[in-house]
Amino acid sequence: MNASGKLRVARSAKKRADAEWRRRVRNLLHAEGFWRYSRVRSGLPRQGWKIHVSATALSANKVFAQVYPVLRAHNVSFKVVATLTILEQLNSGLGKFSQVGKFLTAYPKSTAQATALAKDLHAATRGLSGPKIPYDLRYRQRGIVYYRYGSFGGGPTGVILDPQGKAHPDRRQPDSAVPPWLDDPFRRASPKGGFSVGPLGPDFIPFKALMQRGKGGVYEALDLSVSPVRLVVIKEGRRHGETAWNGMDGNDLVRREAAVLRALARAGIPVPEVLREFEANGNRYVVLEKIKGKPLLDRMRPQPARPSWRRARQTLEMLEPVIAAIHQAGWVWRDCKPSHIFIEDGRVRLIDFEGACKTDDIDVLPWASRNYSPPLDEEPFATRRKGTWEDDYALGVIAFQLGTGKFPPPESRRRASLYRRTKCPETLRKKIDRLLEISSSRVQ
Repeated sequence: MNASGKLRVARSAKKRADAEWRRRVRNLLHAEGFWRYSRVRSGLPRQGWKIHVSATALSANKVFAQVYPVLRAHNVSFKVVATLTILEQLNSGLGKFSQVGKFLTAYPKSTAQATALAKDLHAATRGLSGPKIPYDLRYRQRGIVYYRYGSFGGGPTGVILDPQGKAHPDRRQPDSAVPPWLDDPFRRASPKGGFSVGPLGPDFIPFKALMQRGKGGVYEALDLSVSPVRLVVIKEGRRHGETAWNGMDGNDLVRREAAVLRALARAGIPVPEVLREFEANGNRYVVLEKIKGKPLLDRMRPQPARPSWRRARQTLEMLEPVIAAIHQAGWVWRDCKPSHIFIEDGRVRLIDFEGACKTDDIDVLPWASRNYSPPLDEEPFATRRKGTWEDDYALGVIAFQLGTGKFPPPESRRRASLYRRTKCPETLRKKIDRLLEISSSRVQ
C-alpha cells in the first residue's frame, strides 16, 4: 500500500462506521449528550442488576446489530453511546477509568430478567470483540457481556440500599460488582472481569499501578527471576484496548514500543532496557528496566514551583543533544514532555515511546499529548508532515514553561508580553520561538 494508503483506509472505515451508526440510533431518544435511550427512564426500580455490553468503535455497529433484537425481545430499557467518537473517549479511560468498554447498558426490571437477558446477549455476541470493563464481572469467559449491581438513577446519585434500607456507596472499584448482602445470580460467570493484576507467572509480582487506562496499565513490580530481586516496570497492552481505526490496540502498541526501544538502545539513546516480553491473560506485557531518577516535572505538578530562565537554558542544553541523537537515528519521539524525561545521576533518561515513528513516515495516525503538541488540522487522518517538528515544538514548550511557569500562548504577542515580564534573555527567547513557531500546515 502506497504512502498515506493506510490513512485513507482508516479514514474511510471511520466515515462508513459513523454514518452507519447515525442510521442505527436515529430513532432512539437523545435526552443527554453522551447517550441515546430506548425510552424515557421511568417505571424502573431504583437499583438492580445492570447488564453491560462492550464494543470498540470498529465493532460497535456489528455488536449493536446483534444485540438490538435481543433487547427488544426482552422489552428492556437500555442506553447506548450517541456517537462512536464518544465510545472512543470512554474506551480511552481518560475521563473515568470505570467507564471503559461501557458501550451499552441495559436495565432489567428483575433478577430473572437480568439472567435471561445476559444469557441471550452472550449467545448473540459470541465471537465479537470489545475491551474488558473495569470492576464489572464478565458473564462468560471470552464474552463481551458484563454485569454489576448498582443504582438505576431513581434515587440519590451513587447510592444503593441494603435490605434494611441502609444506604451504601455505589462504588466502581475492584470486588464491588456484587454487594456483600446479595448472592451472585450469574453463578457460572468467570470470577474476574476487570483489571485486577495478580502474579504474572512465577517471576513477576505487580504491586503498584502507576497508570491505568483503556489501552493497558503500567505497573511497578518485583522481578523474582534474578537474585537479588529487582524492581522493574511492566507495561501492559490490553487486547481490544483503545482499538484505533487502523485496527491497532493496546496489545499492538506495547509490542511496537518494545521494538522501538530496542532500536533506540542500539543507537545509544538513554531509554529503559527491555528485559522481557510475554503474553498472559490474553494481554501483552513488556518488562522494562526501572528508571531510578526523577521526572523533569511531576505529572501531578504540571508547572515548576519556581520558574527560572537559567534552568530553562540548562535544560535545553541537556536535552537538545539527546533529542538530536534520536533524530539522527531516524526516529521522532512524538511524546516529548517533562513527565517522560527523567534525570538520573545527572544523566537524561527517556521513557514512553509508543507513539514514536520514523522521521520520514507520513502514513501514521496522529499521536499527541495535550499542551506539548503543535496545532494540527482538524482532519484526524491528515497525512503527517515529514521531519522532527513534533519534538522541536515540545522542546520549546518545556523551555517556555520552565522560564515562565506557564504553557506558551499561541499568539506571539502574548508570548512577547510574558518574555518581557519574566526578563527572558533575547538569545533564549529567539531559540524558543524558533522551536514553537512550527507551521501547522500539513501535507495532504
